[in-house]
Amino acid sequence: MAKRVEGVTEKLLECAKEEFLLNGYENASLRVIAEKAGSSKGAIYIRYPDKESLYRALVQPAADGLCNLLRTFLERFEDIPVEEQNECMDSYSDDGFPKLIDYIYAHFDEFKLLLTCGEANAVQDFMHNIVEIDTACTMRFIEQTGNDAIVSGRLTPQLAHLLSSAFYSGLFEVVVHDMPWQEAVEHIQRMRRFYNAGWKTIFESDER
Repeated sequence: MAKRVEGVTEKLLECAKEEFLLNGYENASLRVIAEKAGSSKGAIYIRYPDKESLYRALVQPAADGLCNLLRTFLERFEDIPVEEQNECMDSYSDDGFPKLIDYIYAHFDEFKLLLTCGEANAVQDFMHNIVEIDTACTMRFIEQTGNDAIVSGRLTPQLAHLLSSAFYSGLFEVVVHDMPWQEAVEHIQRMRRFYNAGWKTIFESDER
């Protein structure tokens, strides 16, 4: 069995990131990656069975980390007493959401790889996971607080999915367009205010 040399994996990942960012997933060359790393294609195949596995090794930790951060953020909101959730929803989001933006920018290259240079299934899986986490929290909020958005017909699971998908697709445009952090923060804050106003028309009864 071939022996792994210390430091080779890190160098291969570094060169793979450069190659994927430069040429995209489809046109990235494993030969070029190996040459830039001062290694061989065999060294890649010892660690990763194919190009997709190498690519996923670069983007999956950051993608999973963001999903876990969002899940934790939303679960902590659910721990707030039900009678207080309506009142503190906006302030809780205002306090916690910047952490998501900071995380994205701390792993900017990985999200750039995922969203613009990537393998289609990886992007779809990531967006599906993010939206599922978000919509599940929305549905639990409605159930826990006794909100009538579902029974009244103002919201359906399909609409909740559509709205969440549209929001996160818009959020990640700051990465797609290489927006500076401060500019991204300002744009996302405005986008959140826009969506929050729309959600109020769903959460609030027509009788109010």
